[in-house]
Amino acid sequence: MIKVFLTTAISLFLMSSLFAQRTSSTTKSNTYSINFDTDDKADNSSVSIKRNDDIYKFSARFHESKTGNIKKMLVDKLGDTGLTIFGDVYRWIKNENGDKLYDCKLTDNTLKIYVDKEFANSNTVVMMEELGASLKEAISGTDSKEEGKKDAERAFKIAERELEKAKKELEKAKRRLKNNN
Repeated sequence: MIKVFLTTAISLFLMSSLFAQRTSSTTKSNTYSINFDTDDKADNSSVSIKRNDDIYKFSARFHESKTGNIKKMLVDKLGDTGLTIFGDVYRWIKNENGDKLYDCKLTDNTLKIYVDKEFANSNTVVMMEELGASLKEAISGTDSKEEGKKDAERAFKIAERELEKAKKELEKAKRRLKNNN
């Protein structure tokens, strides 16, 4: 009877923890912002990415010395289809059946990308998200693979702590049950 109770209690605890994590990953909604502030104005930049089931937004501010490299990346990926140039502003807009799939606007020191996932096909969404990751690396000087590794290590450490906490709770429950019998 004690084993059944403990097994059930542990199972419920673990299932609730897993359900809570799955719920947040199912919505696929996250927003993050990275600011790089240094003494050298050429290195100062910020990147903000918001993504959920409906949209993908990329917003960045950077020193104008990075504009040429960013423009080249955008032209290489998006080409000149849907491109309008007004002075120093480059803007790519892709429409299909009257719906705006994406809008990408580059100025001397800012970049904004908006993708409507309700209208854009999965290939377009993946392409724009991969482009955003490459642009983030170019703007911030970070490596997404290294960041992913660090995120995985952090998640692993958190899971280990949760496991230790669950083990301690199990031992406490065993002692209480033993003392009550």
